[in-house]
Amino acid sequence: MAIREAELDDLDQLEAIENAAFKTDRLSRRSLRYYIQTETAVLLVSTRGKTIAGYSLVAFRRGARVARLYSIALQRQERGRGLGGSLLAASEKAARGHGATSLRLEVRASNRRAIKLYKKAGYQQFGRIDDYYEDGATALRLEKVLKPASSDRLIAEQA
Repeated sequence: MAIREAELDDLDQLEAIENAAFKTDRLSRRSLRYYIQTETAVLLVSTRGKTIAGYSLVAFRRGARVARLYSIALQRQERGRGLGGSLLAASEKAARGHGATSLRLEVRASNRRAIKLYKKAGYQQFGRIDDYYEDGATALRLEKVLKPASSDRLIAEQA
């Protein structure tokens, strides 16, 4: 399994994963294309050969120290294999690489599997938004302070 930045050639597979993973609040093909091409986001894909097993999307605002984990989606058969955690860790690394000191996200209050993943990774709830999703579902707001990775510290110490 490898994780890399998405390319335009990945659009068909990304769109299929998005449509299978979410019933509402889906990213359109146009949005996926935008996120692949913009400098204010990183769309990461996890690949098994030429097949995309899942993706994560991190968005940034110029000059802001807070990044936003917009989405993580996996092919159904890839769930429960640790891929979500790998994509989350790669997303945190990408956020640090863009100068973010924390990563925030919204997650459905009913999505126990995702909440468990985020809490295990050190995310803390700081808010709740009723009627957040298209279908009226509630979202929990979570955040993690991003500490520099040991490799980040080594580079800073050597400079």
